[in-house]
Amino acid sequence: MAAVLLLCTAISEAACAGMEDVQKELEIRKRITGIYNKIRSEFESKEDYDNYLETTEDIIYKLTYNVDVAEAEQQVQDYIRQEAAAAGARTVANAAYAPAMTSMPAQPAPVGPVKEDKDGRLLPLNRLTGFSREQWMLLCQTSGWRQDMAMQRMLQEAFSTIFV
Repeated sequence: MAAVLLLCTAISEAACAGMEDVQKELEIRKRITGIYNKIRSEFESKEDYDNYLETTEDIIYKLTYNVDVAEAEQQVQDYIRQEAAAAGARTVANAAYAPAMTSMPAQPAPVGPVKEDKDGRLLPLNRLTGFSREQWMLLCQTSGWRQDMAMQRMLQEAFSTIFV
């Protein structure tokens, strides 16, 4: 009976040690894949992408099994610096294509708080603000509303019930 108990204890210790290794690898994998997060479309060829994935897996292996940890960490830090520099260069290169802020149309003034009458009903906004029809249309169009939206919604709801 004691031998069986010792065997079960040895097996559970080995299983626990294995679980700690798996947990360590998962934590390292999550950290490294958060840094090395490029996708296939960012590479010119499949071979370049495969080499990138292989480099990522090599780093994960080295950090998980304590093989050349300092070298792997240095490689990760170099990659982070390289990507930050490339992102800065892309930002500077794309600045010429950014639209000038002065070319954007002016936004309409906010409507303000909604007022209620003595019974708690909302008052129509035209009594409150005095906007002209053109100002209301500009306000509505700026928020994304179009005149044909009500008709489209009505037709969609009408025809969606036909084929039930």
